[in-house]
Order: sequence, then structure tokens, then C-alpha cells
Amino acid sequence: MAALSNQIFVGRLCKDGKTWEEGKQDVTSDVLQSIIQYVEPGHEITVNAGGVPKYLIRVTEILPENSHERTTMH
Repeated sequence: MAALSNQIFVGRLCKDGKTWEEGKQDVTSDVLQSIIQYVEPGHEITVNAGGVPKYLIRVTEILPENSHERTTMH
């Protein structure tokens, strides 16, 4: 995760550990799409850290404005 850009990159770091070798790719959208597919709209999961619940990830689908429906928690 690039802290200043809020993007997730994949690739190889140079030996200095701070710069990227050729081939760095932004995979932010792919990662987020995977999370959406894993959690599914209308659901949530708890993510543990050190065996303790730390984060809650909730996926809510945003429907067109003319639709009064929204995928909510089950």
C-alpha cells in the first residue's frame, strides 16, 4: 500500500527497499473487487488481528438514484 496515494501495488522493490524495479502494477481495483466478491453486498465480515476482532468490513451496493432499493444487512 502506497500511503501517499492510497493505491495497492505489486512488483519487486529495488535493493534499497524504497524504489520499484520495472514492472510495478497498480492492483487496487483488483483487490477491492476481490473483497466485494468475498464479502458480498449486504454482508459484513470481522477481521481479526492477533486473535482479537479489529476491523469490520461491510459491503453496501449503491444503486441508481431512481431506485429506492438498497442492499442492506441480512
